[in-house]
Amino acid sequence: MLFNSWEFAVLLAVTFALYYAPWSVGRHGKAWQVIIALAASVVFYGWEDPQLVGLLAVSCVGNSIATARIILHNVAGNEPQVKHWTRLAVILNLALLAVFKYAGFVAGMLPFLPEGWVRFLKEIPLPIGISFYTFHGISMIVDVARGEVTREGDTMLSRGGRFAKGVRDIGFYLLFFPQLVAGPIVKAKQFWPQIAAKRFADIPWQHVIRTLIFGYFLKVFVADNLSEQTAFLSQPGNVSQLSAASPFALVPLLYAYCLQIFADFGGYSLIAIGLAALFGYRFPENFNFPYLSSSITEFWRRWHMSLSAWLRDYLYIPLGGNRKGEGWTYVNLFLVMFLGGLWHGAEWKFALWGTLHGLLLAAERFLSRRRGKLVDAPPSRLRFFFGTLYTFHAVTLLWLTFLMPDLAHIRAFFKGVGSGNPAISGPPFFCLLFYGTWVVLYHAWGWLREHRSDLAAKFAHPAIEGGIHALMLFLLVTNPGAPRGFIYFQF
Repeated sequence: MLFNSWEFAVLLAVTFALYYAPWSVGRHGKAWQVIIALAASVVFYGWEDPQLVGLLAVSCVGNSIATARIILHNVAGNEPQVKHWTRLAVILNLALLAVFKYAGFVAGMLPFLPEGWVRFLKEIPLPIGISFYTFHGISMIVDVARGEVTREGDTMLSRGGRFAKGVRDIGFYLLFFPQLVAGPIVKAKQFWPQIAAKRFADIPWQHVIRTLIFGYFLKVFVADNLSEQTAFLSQPGNVSQLSAASPFALVPLLYAYCLQIFADFGGYSLIAIGLAALFGYRFPENFNFPYLSSSITEFWRRWHMSLSAWLRDYLYIPLGGNRKGEGWTYVNLFLVMFLGGLWHGAEWKFALWGTLHGLLLAAERFLSRRRGKLVDAPPSRLRFFFGTLYTFHAVTLLWLTFLMPDLAHIRAFFKGVGSGNPAISGPPFFCLLFYGTWVVLYHAWGWLREHRSDLAAKFAHPAIEGGIHALMLFLLVTNPGAPRGFIYFQF
């Protein structure tokens, strides 16, 4: 089920009414609200394909049992059993992800496998959101094993009647529908302390309305309209069309996709944050004006921040981070970005995308150390300008490996750009200017917030903000793009 569908609007209305029903303020208010949210999450996830609920249940029950065992062994001080259950749970999570996401990819590289087996493994359907709820499960297991959520875990899973309630709450953390299929990746230590009875009077309406309007505006008006043009770039089998296309059509479309993917995923994240706040939960920000970055290093601190934090905390640091010398630091950067690329999809193009980002991160670190400056050092105005220009165009070019079906299409794109075809196509330019400008204006607002807070405060006046929201609602209603799924739902 999509956030931008009528079915979801009905589900949200029913869930909201039941969640804040008069009896939800009583003694059993928390239990009632958690059960209602869990039921809504199951309907939300299984709407298109109810069979997926079974896989989700296996992941949820398995992680809940493992978490319970780890907490109980932590309380008893049985460290060997804690390590045993942690390893077992992480391996099972990764095995689940490997079977459904990577089995066909790996099978295609094994020449000794019978063709029937290869075809069978490649035809295994990819469950929506499996990467996200698997990462949630792994982060919960590791945080519990590390003792970072000990108090909440002990309370949730103490022996007796509370044990079943604790498993219920763990399931709620894993399945809560705003974050279920595309994040933000919320850690257990961020979410568990928030599980409590919620009151209608405590809803932060201004925050909810602001984030939902802007999130839906980015997705429905900006991203969906841009995708009507940029879909040409990702169509399989259009190598000859790309080669013959004009650079005045291809280059605007590439810029449009760069803005589209931010609007699509950034819009989703804002919708998820707004929906969570509607039900009394705080999610971390997932994007922080990423196209203002003056380096690739900074870009990954601003783009999909919950994934970057996950990769840092559960992969980069356990690999050794920068603690094992300069050489291993570069190796770890490369491995993290390579695996992060493969996380996006079981295709070599995603591995290439991650690899190129990893190489740029390593190069930036190497050059900054040679100059005796840290990557974190605040840039001068000139360095900020050229750094931002470089970063934006490097990221934009690398989106080609993310977007194109294969390397042949990428080569065809550059062949078309260098073809010298003088034909000018109006729709790509119009699309980029009319819809993409909103993403540019959003980042201009971000620059004011970071560098001219006094001026930004003037634009934050309630009358101005209300007028902007009214304009967004008008454009949403009068000019929505053709409904499309969220780009990150496929991961």
